[in-house]
Amino acid sequence: MRVVAGVFAAVFLLSAAVQWNDPDPLRWICAYLVAAVLSITAAMGRTLLIPNAAAAAVFAAWFLSLAPTIGSADPEAFTSFQMKDVSHEEPREAMGLALCAVWTAVLAGFAWRAKHHCEHRA
Repeated sequence: MRVVAGVFAAVFLLSAAVQWNDPDPLRWICAYLVAAVLSITAAMGRTLLIPNAAAAAVFAAWFLSLAPTIGSADPEAFTSFQMKDVSHEEPREAMGLALCAVWTAVLAGFAWRAKHHCEHRA
């Protein structure tokens, strides 16, 4: 799990780095850095329940606000690294948020399981 968390940390750090060319880079850099920090923490062996659960909830709500753009997106929005059309931005952002939401929810689940496993042992 620690190795997987390290891989996700690298992915989120790279995602934050490439946001500089985004029309609204700061909020996206911050979002990916939150996911990266939580991943780094997990890679170091400390998976935190409340911060991961809170992040998952925020990412999920934010995703839901952009999710309707996915269905109407041009397939090229997901197959090209170039931003050929402004309509590609929101569906891509939605997918990034989905990844952040799912991963932080997984980390919250691991933290919850670890906490309850320890309580049952005591």
